[in-house]
Amino acid sequence: MKKFTMLGKVIYWLGFLFFISGFLFNENGVMAEDIPEVFYPFSLSSIIIGIILMVSSHFFKKKK
Repeated sequence: MKKFTMLGKVIYWLGFLFFISGFLFNENGVMAEDIPEVFYPFSLSSIIIGIILMVSSHFFKKKK
């Protein structure tokens, strides 16, 4: 994480949180019994947004 700028770090960790929350809200996920079925459609979009944010954070590297 030392090679990223501050904005790159924020984008990466935000993407990581979206990615993990997508797995938590999945119908086969960890919290499948505890959440209402309304949140199931948001799981795939949350996973995709998380991956996009984590990949886009690699464009914010410190210049040598």
